[in-house]
Amino acid sequence: MSTRLTVILIAAFAFLTGLYFTFASGSSDSRKEEESPVQQLTPPDAITAIDGSVRHQKIDNFGASDAWSMDPIGSHWTEENKNRVADLLFSREKGIGLSAWRFNIGAGSTETDRAIIPDPWRRAEAFKTSEAGGYDWSRQAGQQWFLQAAKDRGVDTLIAFVNSPPVWMTKNGHAQPDRAVGSTNLKEGYEDEFAAFLIEVLEHFKQEGLAFQYISPINEPTWDWNLAKQEGNRYNNDDLKRVILELHRQLQDSGLDAQISAPDGVEITSLLDDEFYQRFAGGGQYSGGANSLGTGKYREYIKDLLGDPELKEAVGNKIASHSYWSDYSKPGDDRLGELRELLAANLKQYDADAKYWVTEYCILGDYGPGRDLGMEPALHVARTIHFDLTEANAAAWQWWTAVSKVDYKDGLLYTDFEEAGDEQNILTSKILWALGNYSKFIRPGAERVSLTGLDEEARSGLLGSAYVHEGEQTVTAVFVNDGEADKRVRISLEGVNKNHTIEAMQSYITSAGRDLARGEDVPVGDDQTFEAIIPAKSVVTLTGGGAEGTVG
Repeated sequence: MSTRLTVILIAAFAFLTGLYFTFASGSSDSRKEEESPVQQLTPPDAITAIDGSVRHQKIDNFGASDAWSMDPIGSHWTEENKNRVADLLFSREKGIGLSAWRFNIGAGSTETDRAIIPDPWRRAEAFKTSEAGGYDWSRQAGQQWFLQAAKDRGVDTLIAFVNSPPVWMTKNGHAQPDRAVGSTNLKEGYEDEFAAFLIEVLEHFKQEGLAFQYISPINEPTWDWNLAKQEGNRYNNDDLKRVILELHRQLQDSGLDAQISAPDGVEITSLLDDEFYQRFAGGGQYSGGANSLGTGKYREYIKDLLGDPELKEAVGNKIASHSYWSDYSKPGDDRLGELRELLAANLKQYDADAKYWVTEYCILGDYGPGRDLGMEPALHVARTIHFDLTEANAAAWQWWTAVSKVDYKDGLLYTDFEEAGDEQNILTSKILWALGNYSKFIRPGAERVSLTGLDEEARSGLLGSAYVHEGEQTVTAVFVNDGEADKRVRISLEGVNKNHTIEAMQSYITSAGRDLARGEDVPVGDDQTFEAIIPAKSVVTLTGGGAEGTVG
């Protein structure tokens, strides 16, 4: 072939390719003017499709808990600084717009357990401190301030949770067990007193205009909690069932609308039926936590709750759990993908409509120590959220502690404040803003829809998920790029609009230099196709519709 003919063919190919990409993006005006011809002709790194006709789970909420920092902060900080914290957590305009808030009902360790729980930020007051005494609703005042602040800022899912029964209901008189108490620290036969206490708390707050939609009576029953240096309690499955059934009975008698959230197991593997655990681990059965004590069974929560008609009625079709130690993928130990796929299959075995909630997570394990406000842990968390939503079909995702003062990756916000008189400083983390890429835009009632074209098997690189919200009339996609290079993505919108086309997608970027910052709007072509750049080491939300279009 002659050199002249080769040049002509190359030029023709370039011209036709340019026409194709111009058509696909809607018009040449939809690209930045400063883009070079080389950039225009370079194929995108990924071609994806959002299909609103393929629906998955409905999203209930994104949230965090108040344990235990919100009590000293709420009790000692100025109104200005408390409001700043509340705005960062709950406001859609000034912060990340959490839609759920977990309120810890304390056991009274503040009075009884100073020796065994030395850090005052890990102790809690109790509304009732003795069996014969009355209720003191002035306790946990700092937590109550933030509970009201959450409600005032539009948080419509309030969840009460318990780490330990009140100390006067425990066998050893403390808010954590020891080896001598056996299978649980709750006194034998005290299920009815425990349930009555919780009902009284719920009824009080309902009268105050702070109705709890959910009550979680048990926290991580799997763990042994011996020498835990915080409030906690274990329950083997028989103990757990007695508490749940009695609480369910009293809730029905009370007329309260609150639902039971359970079992709040410590990790995904503890939930699985033995056969599903064996498929993941290659044999054996879950043996973590209190299973080594010889005091009963502390595993198979899906089977023992959803597989028992009486228990299933008590908890609905929902399994709530924490997802610690489930945030990585290694050869032969794929917890981001395979473990979550097995969890989803295990749930569907008992109920095709079974719902899964992640009710607690922060970074533990070797990566946990060391406060880090930067992007690397934020990307780690964003990947975890992504796979909880796309592989486990989580309907809710809730972070552990909203504010931390320690040198650990457990907070959304951080402070160096320890006690009254200290500086009331507030440090935002990139984890906060990365969670906001989801929580601020994917509102309760949204549904996850199909997003295809990305390599989910890689468990890293470029990840994406998509959501439509019929009430807010929006379509939203969240992309996580933990790679070293920017990624150009072509996205087509299919089955997401009925009455109007979406003309532009707003972008919001969390990166080393941006905190959920508004980026440039991305024009959408007449064919409902657009292109977006997902910067390296970033989380990007693209959202469109609302007053400008109708989705669903």
